Formats: sequence, C-alpha cells, structure tokens
Amino acid sequence: MKKDLALAELNHIFKLYLAKKSSRLTDLSILGQFSVIFNDSRMAEWHCLNKREQNDALSELVVLPEVYNELIGKIGETAGDAQIISSIVKDAYQNSIDSFSHAAYIQQKYTSRFPGFKVILYLDQKRKHTILLVVDNGYGKNVAKPRKSYLGEDMDSSLSNRIIEWCINKFGKSEDMVDRRIAYTGGQGMALKKIKIELNLDVNVHYLTTGAVFELQLSNFF
Repeated sequence: MKKDLALAELNHIFKLYLAKKSSRLTDLSILGQFSVIFNDSRMAEWHCLNKREQNDALSELVVLPEVYNELIGKIGETAGDAQIISSIVKDAYQNSIDSFSHAAYIQQKYTSRFPGFKVILYLDQKRKHTILLVVDNGYGKNVAKPRKSYLGEDMDSSLSNRIIEWCINKFGKSEDMVDRRIAYTGGQGMALKKIKIELNLDVNVHYLTTGAVFELQLSNFF
C-alpha cells in the first residue's frame, strides 16, 4: 500500500507540473521512464532520530541501487548521451535527498508512503523540445540547507555565524533559516549550477505542493 501511494503521488506531481507548464498529456510522447522507491523503515521514524542517526541513514540512501545504472542507461541512450544523462540524474536525485529528510522530519510524511523519484524522458511536440524530468515526493519547497566546509562540516555552526543568526532572529525574520535538527547531505545545490555553467544546459526546479520536479531541456545539447 505504501509503495502504491508513493507511485500515485509521483504521478500526481507530474500532472501538477504539466498543469503549471500549461501542457497536456496529448502533446507529449513519453520516450522512457522508471521509478525508484526506497522502502527504508527509518524514514517512518525520522522525527525520532537524532541528527547523527539521520546522517548515517542518508549516507546509505544516497547510494543508488545497482539497477539504477541499467535503467538510466536506457534513458541516456534514448536522449543521446548515456554518460551525461546518468551524471545529471544522479545530481538531481542527490539534491532531492535533502527534501526527503526534511519531509520525513517536518511532515512525518513517510509513515504512510515511501520516498521515491521518477525519471521521465518525453518529447513535447507542441514546443518541440526533448525534456528530462526527475520527479520526487520530498518537501515540495525550496529547503534551506547549511553550507558545508571541505571537511563536510556545517559552516554555519561556527560561533560567528551563530551570532549573526541570533541577530537575524531577534531583529528580523528570515524565511531561509536552516533547521538544525535535520540532517542534510550538503553540496548538491552546486550541482545545479554546474549543469548550467559547465554544460550550458537549460535546467529548472519546480516546487509543487507535494514534491518537486527537476526539469532539463535537451534540445540545445543533443
């Protein structure tokens, strides 16, 4: 039942994305797709775990199952470059892991379903673009993440940054304050910038009510 709910939610998020883009299913040709669902029981108890336990779980969750390479390989070949597509989807997935952690802690979302993501490669016949999507059922909003040092430590945990944060809390409100009870993988936000700058690709992230959609237009690259 939890698996079915997760798959249904991913499909629902995809439909919300199409509505946001004013696209219709009749305008699309699905070239390839697959879903990965994580049945890690710790996600249902995430709000009871301390940050170290969350970190340990994320270190395991961030490693994609072996079947991923086979699944994404077919999508990449269809798109035109298996290596590039595999790398981009992995970056997009790792970026969504922090949303899983946030949703599991704040919403206790995965007591009723599993975290998961869906990869969709489709041709938009109306706009004449080939689009790659990574749909996830994480928090569904732009989650503030702590900056990481080269050692992987939270830079914001320093005394000076804590003083600055205290001042912001006291004299003003910020929507981007980091919730330090929640573990984050850190650094994946840079992957999106890398895709834009180094590969010069058109990439966007759409935050919806129940998840997020990583969108990559491929027509200018392949």
